[in-house]
Amino acid sequence: MTSQISLLNELKTIVKNAGAVALEHFGKPNEVKIKPDGSKVSAADYAVNDFLQTRLCALDPSIGWLSEESPLPGNRLDTSRLWIVDPIDGTSSFLNDAPDWTVVAALIENGQPILSAVYNPVHDQLFFAQKGQGALLNNEPIQVSSTVDLNKAKIISSKGHFKRTFENQKERPRYLWRCSMAYRICLVACAEVDATISLTPKSDWDIAASHLILEESGGKIGTPKGKTIRYNKHELRHVGVVAATNGLYDPLIEKTSQARDPKAG
Repeated sequence: MTSQISLLNELKTIVKNAGAVALEHFGKPNEVKIKPDGSKVSAADYAVNDFLQTRLCALDPSIGWLSEESPLPGNRLDTSRLWIVDPIDGTSSFLNDAPDWTVVAALIENGQPILSAVYNPVHDQLFFAQKGQGALLNNEPIQVSSTVDLNKAKIISSKGHFKRTFENQKERPRYLWRCSMAYRICLVACAEVDATISLTPKSDWDIAASHLILEESGGKIGTPKGKTIRYNKHELRHVGVVAATNGLYDPLIEKTSQARDPKAG
């Protein structure tokens, strides 16, 4: 079995090279299809997916594969270790020539991420982590902010989710928006922002890699009801995400657990 340190080093290189593949398509016309769930997928997504699958699966054939842009493997529930990948997280930003998209990969063992990398090629930001060893951004250790006052926090969210969460609050945190869910969580990890929330379902590949990076930087992550998130289970979708500093996590869970159903408007 390949060592975790060796796998992490290979993972970092492969994810950065996958980012270079994505950049070859960035800012250029891309063939786009609409998936059954209504989301977009481009030729760039498939190119990056093929690159990652070929190289990551070659590292250790015993490790399984789960990607947003690949058919679901029939034996995944019998696999204790597998790669969970989103070749381009934030495809809509990618197609609109915006910089807030990422290449995402995590190694999952028994439902929990143990290695991960999230790369923003436009800004050349490589976030990565190994369980129990801390998180880094471009080889520099990162840590979440010390913010504990929710009114002074910077929170990434959609406008609708932000409004629903703080609709009865006179003083509100500062609102920001970034497209890639993985990137949003990583920005919490490096203290650029204090939290991010989503009240709509997210899949394993949206959050697994950044989950580890956030926890290794001292933050907390769970569903809007405060439930623990585990991966490669029968259901790959999670009802939403709250990722925050330790000081803001519980207050945000209280807010999001009381927020109106997104379907209400």
